[in-house]
Amino acid sequence: MSDTSEKRRHLRLPIRTNVFVSGEGVERFKTETMDFSDGGLFIEGPVLSKLPINTLVEVQSAEEFQHRPVLTARIAWTNRYGAGIEYLLEEDN
Repeated sequence: MSDTSEKRRHLRLPIRTNVFVSGEGVERFKTETMDFSDGGLFIEGPVLSKLPINTLVEVQSAEEFQHRPVLTARIAWTNRYGAGIEYLLEEDN
């Protein structure tokens, strides 16, 4: 690894798209992603920035697709802009 300051396991792609988020103590709301990776995504929102680490959330595209699967995830980290969301696989639940 040439850059020791980079700790990410997955390449992040700067993709902005609208999503719905809901979860433990969070009523469903619409917000926007900042980036995606194979392991998760970053979602904007002051609501998310205040949630505890490991809070379970569900994320679904808010775009007009015929089929919009619901992804189960957890809050991996937060900052003042939103939260890093880590996907959970079926066997993780």
